[in-house]
Amino acid sequence: MQRIFDHVIKKYIYSEDYLLLTFYVLLPGDKQFQPFIHSILRACAHFLRGLFSPKDFFTRPQEKTFAIICVGRAIQEIQELIERLKGKSFPCRIGPHRLSIRYLVGGTNILGADSLPLVLERALSAAQKGTFIRV
Repeated sequence: MQRIFDHVIKKYIYSEDYLLLTFYVLLPGDKQFQPFIHSILRACAHFLRGLFSPKDFFTRPQEKTFAIICVGRAIQEIQELIERLKGKSFPCRIGPHRLSIRYLVGGTNILGADSLPLVLERALSAAQKGTFIRV
């Protein structure tokens, strides 16, 4: 993610709009699903990839966190996406079990003076609130 930030975003920040969305996956606490955590996270990744453009950058900076760097999308469009997605869940099937996995979603815009840790912290804070933080 740092390489994308340094070599793409910083290079083109003044010619293209970049937004960062984060999805924090709320994994099931039931011990019977612990061996299947990676399968659940793969299902989450598949679900999320369907929401974004191929030109967006899809990353996983932490075990339960997915971060998508959106390229050239309007803030209003991303705010509407967050509103549609917050409080929802995605389906996941583990053997005979059908799970409904919840997540927290939020985002922020990226400015030329931003560092990756600052932007990621802002986006994670937005996810906890289910909102978009515009700076």
